[in-house]
Amino acid sequence: MKQGVGAGALGLGGALMAAASGGSIVGVHESLMSVATNMAQGAGFVLPPAFMVAFLFKESTAKTTKLEVAAKDWADAANKLSEAAQTIRTMVKAIPYEAWTMDDRPLYESAVEDFGQQLDALAQYIDAVQISIMVVAYALFTYSIFAFGMAVYLDALAICVGAAAAASVTVVGAPASATVIAECQALASTGLTITAVATGVLAAVATGVAMVMGGGALLTANSQQDNGATGAFDAFKKAVVTGGAAAGANLLQGAANSGLNFLNRSGVKMFPLAEVDFDADRDIENTWNVGGGVKLTTPEGQGEAEAGYHAKIKDGHVQGQELEAKGKWTHPGSDVGIGGGGKLEWDENENLKNKSVNVGVEHGPSGSKVEYEANWDENNKYSDKYNVNTPIFNRTDGSFEKKQEDPPPPWDQGL
Repeated sequence: MKQGVGAGALGLGGALMAAASGGSIVGVHESLMSVATNMAQGAGFVLPPAFMVAFLFKESTAKTTKLEVAAKDWADAANKLSEAAQTIRTMVKAIPYEAWTMDDRPLYESAVEDFGQQLDALAQYIDAVQISIMVVAYALFTYSIFAFGMAVYLDALAICVGAAAAASVTVVGAPASATVIAECQALASTGLTITAVATGVLAAVATGVAMVMGGGALLTANSQQDNGATGAFDAFKKAVVTGGAAAGANLLQGAANSGLNFLNRSGVKMFPLAEVDFDADRDIENTWNVGGGVKLTTPEGQGEAEAGYHAKIKDGHVQGQELEAKGKWTHPGSDVGIGGGGKLEWDENENLKNKSVNVGVEHGPSGSKVEYEANWDENNKYSDKYNVNTPIFNRTDGSFEKKQEDPPPPWDQGL
């Protein structure tokens, strides 16, 4: 209880510190949710409704730092498209009228304007996507603050139940203790109802964002088609079909993990299979990344092992493979877990391409985790990245190496 309150207070007060130090404000969601889940599981041993609260907390935990990184990438893409549209228009207008007086100039300018409008429409949609992603990230962040408050509430009820149980050993205290315990159980049930409603609101936000993205893609495709991109709507339909495969894999994964979260809602690993992962994604080069993985845990929850396999497939041919394995061990009586693992990647000719190893340290009660990964490519060139997730500071895909900036676009290179 004390550890949970301390970590949660750090999370609530540390959001501004995270922003000031270059970290992620919404990233404290993961740490707070870990703390809240542990606290609810602890309260569940005397207040059974708290176990279901812990299950809902587990279902509502997400990688907000990843969402924030994705939103930034979408925002950068929108800005570059807007800049490209403006640059193209400016370049055409800069051609002196006396240098081009033929009748085809108005037609060319009209075609350029149509193309610029296509870029503008796409940029506006991409900008809407990044805003939608951050809406979900902030919704998750807000939920984590609620979850921490609910966890404190449940732990306070659990303390009352413990005190009442201790008083029940006396003849005088037994009647009052029974009443207190019954009232605490009823209040815990109310807490479960409130949590279920809050979780439903969170799900509604995510559903609304998904509708905005889907509807926006449809409207953008129609706008593109109206401005001369004759294949835009066909591309949209193809994207829907392709995305269905990834969505199906994610839905199957979500359903399986929901069942596992329910089985393990008490925190005691009643089932050795803790988590599954399914992937079916296609990139811009029509290459599919398919595969999956599993996470296994010991009954006491002290040891974890993960393994995964993925293959890149294009036109029915394997273009590459990767195999990953890692494990974690928490010493009995300790809250600190130490883990490590590695990944191997092969190219289409089954030649070993990339190698990587990773190590990490995790502290369960505070929801803190630090990971470091070292990579070597096919030429044995070294690179690294690290992830930090604490109630105070968060950083995703950081690196100790100085990264090269993206090269300027062709129109800024004088090409």
